[in-house]
Amino acid sequence: MLINEKIRFMRQQKGWSQEEMAHRLSMSPNGYGNIERGYTNLSLPKLKKIAALFDENLKELFGSDDKNVFNSIGDNNTGIQANQNFCSLFSDTNQCTKNIQVESNLEKQILINAQQSGEIKMLRQINELLVEKADRHNTEQIVGDKGIAYEKMK
Repeated sequence: MLINEKIRFMRQQKGWSQEEMAHRLSMSPNGYGNIERGYTNLSLPKLKKIAALFDENLKELFGSDDKNVFNSIGDNNTGIQANQNFCSLFSDTNQCTKNIQVESNLEKQILINAQQSGEIKMLRQINELLVEKADRHNTEQIVGDKGIAYEKMK
């Protein structure tokens, strides 16, 4: 379960509305809704505040199967650093950090692959257009002496 899904689940277990949860976190209902939809990168202080509202510590909030806590994709290492700070909450920080680096590299590769797939699709479309243009250029329609049209290759 992703952290945003777990936060939504725990809020619902408490019987709180999104508006009530937003008020408890001193934020707008739209801002809190973005957390539950997974659109917001949560800071460590915000995560601690959420955990405290549910009377849990961060380790309990995340559990062992949760992922995508921080967005670690970017041109700089701020996401990785935030993840390393998060890892310091657990006993096996070296393995946690390695897992985060592998996940970050995998996410970057997925983005690169998606971009390359888009570029390949665009190049195929360009190629098809060029082939059509070449076919039109190489073929001309000639009208014979009896008014019968036929195609002749140049």
